[in-house]
Amino acid sequence: MPQRGFTLIELMIVLVIAALLMLLAAPAFSTFMARQQLAGDVNQMQSVLTFARSEAIKQRQPITVEFSPPNELNAARRPDACNDAPWCYWAESAQDGGEANVMRVGQTDNITQPEGRFSLVFESLGDADISDCDDVDGQCEITLSEDNLDPVTLTVRVTGSLHKEAAQ
Repeated sequence: MPQRGFTLIELMIVLVIAALLMLLAAPAFSTFMARQQLAGDVNQMQSVLTFARSEAIKQRQPITVEFSPPNELNAARRPDACNDAPWCYWAESAQDGGEANVMRVGQTDNITQPEGRFSLVFESLGDADISDCDDVDGQCEITLSEDNLDPVTLTVRVTGSLHKEAAQ
């Protein structure tokens, strides 16, 4: 009766082939994960900005979106959800007592432009006050990028409209 099974040589060849395939797949997987992280950060920021604009219209009062860079001196003003986040941004409405009501928070480590603290204010009709942002031709450009990936720019116009553009 002949014996069935695999020889040690056959198993070693299969393991070598599997190791080579994993070596080839690892860089592609890390690029995929970086691209997904950047896309998630862009979507979260779009969500907070869109939410702030719709709340400004709904509540008929200004809603501010504050952007706080990493290692900021007045980090104590950041919401609790921003603990050790690199970049943190949040939508807030002013209350009667002067204390801000934080409505939604986001965080990322991918903002490259503007470099410092800035804010956007969505007015009650949906338009945006972008004077605190690096104003480029009547619009605020927020650029997010990840190593070795094309950057994505979110543009907020004075009309309050939001536009996403990926570099080509």
